[in-house]
Amino acid sequence: MIRINLLPHRAEKRKAKKIQFIALSAISLLAGVVLIGFVHAVMSAKISYQEGRNEYLNQEISILDKQIAEIKKLREQTNSLLARKNVVERLQSTRADVVHLMDQMCVFCRMAFI
Repeated sequence: MIRINLLPHRAEKRKAKKIQFIALSAISLLAGVVLIGFVHAVMSAKISYQEGRNEYLNQEISILDKQIAEIKKLREQTNSLLARKNVVERLQSTRADVVHLMDQMCVFCRMAFI
């Protein structure tokens, strides 16, 4: 005896494929959301880490700016002191010249009166 299948097998296959498509679409959507969430979390962590590094660098830069200002101030003081030292040295070097000039004038005056 020959059996004839009168059940709508094509409709059942379509229905099964439709359910499979919906299931795979939902899984793909869920996987996409999880992947996007993971990437967002990783990027947020990297941004947060970089912002921390930037803040540290800004703090160090401000410390170095203060040190640079102090160094400039010390250089100005050093230059001022060197200028004063040079003036004193010039005065010290010319101090004997006046005495020597007066001594020469006295010797000349003595010779003139002899």
